[in-house]
Amino acid sequence: MNKMKFAFMLATILAFSTKIYGQTTQPNEKKWGAEINILWPIYPGNIYKGQATYESWRKNDLAGDVYVGFHIRPSEFRKEEGDFANYALTFGYRQFIWKGLHLELYNAFGPGFNRNNAVDGKDYTSWDYEVGLLAGYRWEFLKKEKRESLKFSPYLSTQHGFYYLAAQSNPHPIIGSTGERPIYVGTLNLGIKF
Repeated sequence: MNKMKFAFMLATILAFSTKIYGQTTQPNEKKWGAEINILWPIYPGNIYKGQATYESWRKNDLAGDVYVGFHIRPSEFRKEEGDFANYALTFGYRQFIWKGLHLELYNAFGPGFNRNNAVDGKDYTSWDYEVGLLAGYRWEFLKKEKRESLKFSPYLSTQHGFYYLAAQSNPHPIIGSTGERPIYVGTLNLGIKF
């Protein structure tokens, strides 16, 4: 549980750090955004993720986005676990370092369901908390002058990093598992700023 408290505290500190830098966003800059992960429904498959973003501050290339969204994995059969599904509220902070280059602190909280467990045949419901650290780049489709003249501006971003299941209220047994480990993740997000 200490990992969960630390991750939440870090996310809160980063989100409120916007006051340190001050807000120098230009009047025509688009602050809101929406994006969906177009990779995960295809690979690894059956995972759907979307989020709303808000640029909380900007100073030239340095900027900070906060976001909130969802993560949905409908029920699927896994031979080591049984029938598995999970749903989560996601939230975090994205720190832009130079142009579209950024680091992201990811958090997800929600229920996980394991039915007909492969080890003992029981059903499990657990409230899970996952954290992640990602690095990526956002490519704007339009030049800055064109983005400023339109109501919305499309972009594509990719990220790579690691997620870790930091806490579970009711873990279920998994064949061959020796405990939770960080897992590599890659994303491909299609988004718009408005």
